[in-house]
Amino acid sequence: MSSDAPRREVLFVTGSRAEYDILFPVIEAVAASETLAPAIAVTGSHLAPQFGLTVREVEADGFPIAGRIENLLASDSAGARVKSAAIQLSGLVDLVQNRAPDFLIVVGDREESITTALTGAYMNVPVVHIAGGDTADDFNVDNAVRHAVTKLAHLHMAASPGSAARIVKLGEEDWRVHHVGAPGLDRLRKEPLLTREELGREMGVALDGPFAILIQHPILPEMDQAGAQMRATLEAMAGLGIPVFISAPNSDAGNQAVREAISDYAARHDQFHAYHNLQRRFFVNLMRHAGVLAGNSSSGIIEAPFLGLPVVNVGSRQRGREHGGNVTFTGYEVSEISAALKQAVFDEAYRAKVKAAANPYGDGHAGEKIAAVMARETDKVRLLSKRNTF
Repeated sequence: MSSDAPRREVLFVTGSRAEYDILFPVIEAVAASETLAPAIAVTGSHLAPQFGLTVREVEADGFPIAGRIENLLASDSAGARVKSAAIQLSGLVDLVQNRAPDFLIVVGDREESITTALTGAYMNVPVVHIAGGDTADDFNVDNAVRHAVTKLAHLHMAASPGSAARIVKLGEEDWRVHHVGAPGLDRLRKEPLLTREELGREMGVALDGPFAILIQHPILPEMDQAGAQMRATLEAMAGLGIPVFISAPNSDAGNQAVREAISDYAARHDQFHAYHNLQRRFFVNLMRHAGVLAGNSSSGIIEAPFLGLPVVNVGSRQRGREHGGNVTFTGYEVSEISAALKQAVFDEAYRAKVKAAANPYGDGHAGEKIAAVMARETDKVRLLSKRNTF
């Protein structure tokens, strides 16, 4: 491509704060490219007041927002999630038709990934999928969505060698599959360090001793038990007697019961500090200094091993997923969760073992690797001509 040719547009689709933080290093790398230019489609919980209107954080980063697709229905049912996805799909089609981007890029396994992949496949726009090939045994719909997106996408940015191998087993051509690591690690590597004292002062909380982070989401097969499951985790954490920083759950069905449990415990226990969304700099530095990350967030599986942070993964979500030696899996029994938390925070031999454990998700340079692949893939016809290798 000649130096005076227009930069090709990469349209990033983001529906949540957590997803945007994963995409951010890639957006930065694309913005720094001589041949690519980023644009952002903001949708999902970013635009919902009950989830903190995190679109404001996207705006603050200064990258061009190509469109805002309001799709999230004010309902806590399984059907609402599907209807919200349908609205999102319709909005994406209109946006892509108007902008004609050169790439669509999305991460993971939620509504945004499948609606983006469908839009690109039907409208002849190459789709770049980050974090395909992952697998888990929690029977959540996200797993099927992830693999469906792999079959619709045109370039695959795998977070681990195991994920890359699974993508090839799904019948994708070798040249489309790139092991780049997890972009979420880029933010951990690059975010400026706050000392424990600085962090506590800026957050207005004393951090004299150990503390914990809690992020627990509902899952569709167990949506009716989500509130009770959250209460079990909160009860176990209350018994630790240390500060706990709690981030709100995602928008999946069952989230309202999880939120009610958090509000109840936060009102009765001064050690609990609940947030709609923790600022990125606070969250990264809390992870750097925390004694344990508990719940069932993918942050515990993917980002935490990079920092040597012990994780207690509660319940079904993330079961069977590729992970480092920093993770202990438990059921929903309070006593079992409590024992795992105490080991993670207070057992120095265990903590040393976690610090030495291998990290399967890369070196924190995924963003530039992904941008480099897109920069050199200039043959659109080749990208769109998918063949199975079964």
